[in-house]
Amino acid sequence: MAPSDPFGWVGATIGGKYRIDAVVGEGGFGVVYRGHHLGLDEPVAVKCLKQLGSLAPAERASFQRMLLDEGRLLHRLSRANAGIVQALDAGAGVSPSGEWTPYLVLEWLDGAPLDRDIAERRARCDAARPLAEAVALLAPAAHALEAAHAQGVAHRDIKPANLFLAEIGGRRTMKVLDFGIAKVLGELSSMTQAMAQTGSTLRAFTVHYGAPEQFHHRFGATGPWTDVFALALVLIEVASGNRALLGSDVTQLYIAATDPAFRPSLRAAGASAPEAVEAVVRRALAVDPRERYRTAGELWAALEAAMAAASAGDAVAVGDPPVGQAPPAPAPSLTTMRGLTASAPPPAALPPAPPPSAHAAVAGAPRRRLLLALGSAAALAAAGGAAVALVRPQAQEAALPARAHGGPAATPDEPAPSPDMVRMPAGRFTMGSAKGGKSERPPHEVTLTRAFDLDRTEVTVAAYERCVEAGRCSPSGLHGPRATAADVAQRGALCTAADPAKARHPVSCVDQAQAAAYCAFVGKRLPTEAEWEYAARGTDGREYPWGNDPPGCAHAVVSRPAGQGCGARGTQDVGSAKAGASPSGALDMAGNVWEWVADGWDPGAYVKGARTDPLIPATGSKGVLRGGSWDFSASSARSTYRLAFDSEAGDVSTGFRCARSVD
Repeated sequence: MAPSDPFGWVGATIGGKYRIDAVVGEGGFGVVYRGHHLGLDEPVAVKCLKQLGSLAPAERASFQRMLLDEGRLLHRLSRANAGIVQALDAGAGVSPSGEWTPYLVLEWLDGAPLDRDIAERRARCDAARPLAEAVALLAPAAHALEAAHAQGVAHRDIKPANLFLAEIGGRRTMKVLDFGIAKVLGELSSMTQAMAQTGSTLRAFTVHYGAPEQFHHRFGATGPWTDVFALALVLIEVASGNRALLGSDVTQLYIAATDPAFRPSLRAAGASAPEAVEAVVRRALAVDPRERYRTAGELWAALEAAMAAASAGDAVAVGDPPVGQAPPAPAPSLTTMRGLTASAPPPAALPPAPPPSAHAAVAGAPRRRLLLALGSAAALAAAGGAAVALVRPQAQEAALPARAHGGPAATPDEPAPSPDMVRMPAGRFTMGSAKGGKSERPPHEVTLTRAFDLDRTEVTVAAYERCVEAGRCSPSGLHGPRATAADVAQRGALCTAADPAKARHPVSCVDQAQAAAYCAFVGKRLPTEAEWEYAARGTDGREYPWGNDPPGCAHAVVSRPAGQGCGARGTQDVGSAKAGASPSGALDMAGNVWEWVADGWDPGAYVKGARTDPLIPATGSKGVLRGGSWDFSASSARSTYRLAFDSEAGDVSTGFRCARSVD
């Protein structure tokens, strides 16, 4: 039976430029139409959201702004990774049936969603796939999610229906759909009394793929780790042909997702899998979010390492190798073996699982304790909603290291970082400055509950070009919402990649999404703004990475007054200014190029006082740059200086470095 057209849009034009031709799908949240862009003469997909007609005018305006912000974010993410469906437009209009209709315009994809593909295979009694094929099939989705996670953005509704097998140029690849929709609907569900009055049942996630923290906030906040949980469930389903969480209602699925005694697994679903891979899946499906991999990139690197080790017949696939023995050499990436249009970063050895956390009392509770929460699950079913938030889960603070010599104290039992990174253990420091600009005040205490590694230097032109050659990064170049053709012609040659002699210089002319895409490519992420400042100044409140003295030529590559130059103007090889090392040993954290961080811009963030693991979602048009650059004065190289910049702009002094969480 053909899908209905509850809005009556078929045959009409929405937004003045999109002719609606047919309904192609309908769900609880909206209707998807095939449309035609009248100006560009090409097909588009138009998603119209349902059940919003009762919103008051002020709430409509707020929701429309929220939807537009998510559309911009989706557009930015899709530029960074081809595995995310492209957003072309967003708006709202009154339908022929008289209903107010917010809509998103997306690229048109030929193909089928993964849930349909699985259903068709089930009908042929051919639902299960070999594990290597399942991993390869889902790899583009994992890399797309990692590009988003590197910017602190979570999807929150990963499921087969939101993974699309698209036919592009005669090849099949996977695209992730509906980024931002779960967040928008989750925020909408708490927006109004109007929704309660209509009895509408918006749900911000799909219960068959829900993580514990989506069923109940007692398990923690949602975030990238929530997508890790869902992606592991989808992997089980693709490999076995059977759903991983079993249940006929919300209550049963709540138990299935949260019962520590009965965890979903590949083998339990009927798939064949080596123990090393099962261990990866177990960790991804941990009840406590803090015991999972924190991003899709971490999960996929661990999965590929386990697959490679199992393929090589190596029993040491999970955790540390025996004392005195190096980890096994990885086999070629499995994602390159099936002709899919994605490449993966080199597999990494699996880190050991973290120790039990403060949530162990929840995770280890007997099954009968879960039954005590069924009232909550029943309430969830009645309300049809779930609380969502883009924040990092907070760990206990009892074991934080003490401050020492202006830098954070080391944790002796952690494995050493790789030579190209510096280790930053968990700790507290003062963020901001009473002497700085308005956005730097007031100084306040920040607690970082997780150790992390940070690149010792800024990412070089040569390193970034390897990502471009692999098809995972777009080329650097002067660009942005305010960049004109004259700008590109006059200043484009100052981009470091334009000069073959600058392979060891920091890459410049990259925007925030490009920086995040590179970090995802190498299995890392952008640092948060708090992490960056912690690594730059340590714990003793110093003004610059090296101390409180203004930068000399040996400290930083910055712009200087006439007659006070330090040689040639422009960037230098990364790490050249060795006297400017931070307390942790990181170089060029003042000068050379500005560095993107994961956060969005909030000029008033510091007035909120003491924070734990702060992260401002990168959902607006502005991102944050830190550290100063070769074409800015020395005062901008202070460790507390914050610069708001168009997140979609790559300028002659915008670069970055990457971070990686430590378990």
